[in-house]
Amino acid sequence: MEKVLELEYDESQQRAVDRCINLSSDNRIVPITGVAGTGKTSIMKTVYDKIRQHNVSVALCAPTGKAAKRIKEATGIEAMTIHRLLEYPHPGERDPQTGNALLTTYPRRDRRNTLDYKVVLVDEYAMVNNEVHRNLIDSLPLGGCIRMFGDANQLQPIEKDKRLNKLPSQFNKALNKYDGIVLDTIHRQSEGSIIITNGNRIVRGQMPTRHENFVLKITDEPVHAVEDFIMDSMHDGVDYTTTDNQIITPTKVGWVGTEALNVMIQQLLQPTDKYWVEPQRHSWVKIEGMRFYEGDKVIFTVNQYDLGIFNGETGIITKLHDDGVITIDFGDKTVSVPPIMEVTLKRGNQIVEINPQKDIDLAYAITTHKAQGSEYDEVCYVMSRFRSFLLNRKNLYTGISRAKNKVTVVTDQRALSLSLYKKGDK
Repeated sequence: MEKVLELEYDESQQRAVDRCINLSSDNRIVPITGVAGTGKTSIMKTVYDKIRQHNVSVALCAPTGKAAKRIKEATGIEAMTIHRLLEYPHPGERDPQTGNALLTTYPRRDRRNTLDYKVVLVDEYAMVNNEVHRNLIDSLPLGGCIRMFGDANQLQPIEKDKRLNKLPSQFNKALNKYDGIVLDTIHRQSEGSIIITNGNRIVRGQMPTRHENFVLKITDEPVHAVEDFIMDSMHDGVDYTTTDNQIITPTKVGWVGTEALNVMIQQLLQPTDKYWVEPQRHSWVKIEGMRFYEGDKVIFTVNQYDLGIFNGETGIITKLHDDGVITIDFGDKTVSVPPIMEVTLKRGNQIVEINPQKDIDLAYAITTHKAQGSEYDEVCYVMSRFRSFLLNRKNLYTGISRAKNKVTVVTDQRALSLSLYKKGDK
């Protein structure tokens, strides 16, 4: 996400600003959607500043820690996760088969203990599921307002109740119910503008245009193609083992799933005689024999407030200590993750021991859902016809729109055709 620049707003952008700063009782919910480059972040900063000028309390938040970090980088304004804003407790014990919390974890902020903010600005609202949306609305104080910013073309959120996957997301419902504003003019022109143009083509079901910054590699052997791509890219000075560039795939399993790709890439890049450790895994994780080497790219898969690490943050392992501690460089911070630590559950002040290393996964390749809310210099998006039920416009659009400068799509012809044919509405 680039730093926000001052710009003259077009008609739809100015209407969005005016709607957002109108805090009247009949304008409590304002949803705004637009693809990358239509000015959502700039509008969000303008709205924040104008509301603050009137001494009204306002919070800025996002569904993931990485998305919240991007807001701060772009606007200079402190942002937090929605879970931190609502003061969700630690989940405590989890089901050994699924990883779901055994006890429902309700946030401390609710109708009886409302937020201390009059206005809440939420970015990446397309990622907000039914439960979090309901809790956000319930936590608003009397006369409180919420402003939703997002891209309705992206993947719908992951729901705990799978029946909800067949219904429109809360963001799409809000856009229809509350006269949502659609930003349809792309103002950001850069070397990555072909990505924005092709993103719009994908949303319409049209074949993306080939370009030096938008490459289509059609192959029936995607795994070998990814191997060649990684090595060729490194030869050309583009390193996909860093957090600046990312391989993304729609699925965890299968030949082009994250589980197989991460092992393949790690074996490709890490010498087998190099020192490694085998981290403990949660009982519901079926991956066996995972290894961590110094230099591995990894991702944290939960919010761990005691360590200051958030779900979706990626980093590089810099040190495997003799006492079992793993040190990870996240770019803006370096964190030493112990093999055991005590956490206090807010309900009942119960102290439990956990192993936070169980929530570290390899991140050479991550799923589209994990990448949502993040941005990278370059993206390699990998698809296969053998996972056809996951292929659709929303998945492809979300994946390629994570890139700022260049996209390479590695796919077979059938997978590409399915991704453009199926809209992806659940």
